[in-house]
Amino acid sequence: MLSHILIVLLVGGFLFRKPLGRLLAGRLPNREARQRVLGTIIAGFLLVIVVRLAAYLW
Repeated sequence: MLSHILIVLLVGGFLFRKPLGRLLAGRLPNREARQRVLGTIIAGFLLVIVVRLAAYLW
């Protein structure tokens, strides 16, 4: 159940990455900081999905 929610959020984040980038641009005018925040969010989602997939296949 939780993994389905995470996948939906990940797909939604991918589809709406441009508006999300514009939203972050208002708070983080520095492009490097903005990319770092988005990268951290994406890496977190991918890490959770990989760990859950590994646990499922174990």
